Amino acid sequence: MGNTKVDKAAGLAKETLGKATGNKRLENEGKLEQAGASIRETAGEVADSVSGAVGKAIDSVGSAAERIKDKLSGKA
Repeated sequence: MGNTKVDKAAGLAKETLGKATGNKRLENEGKLEQAGASIRETAGEVADSVSGAVGKAIDSVGSAAERIKDKLSGKA
């Protein structure tokens, strides 16, 4: 996977060149590259959010387990 900003810029360049030269194939290829980069960017953001949420959930479960353990052992 490449850098999404670079991929978007390359796609925009292809799209622009395709429009300027009347080359529909190049224009569409550029649009496709931009869309793919946007999808990869969004997928990365979603993965980061999910990872953070899972980490927080694991921390919460660990804390709850520790409190239960302390209550059962008479520490609390």
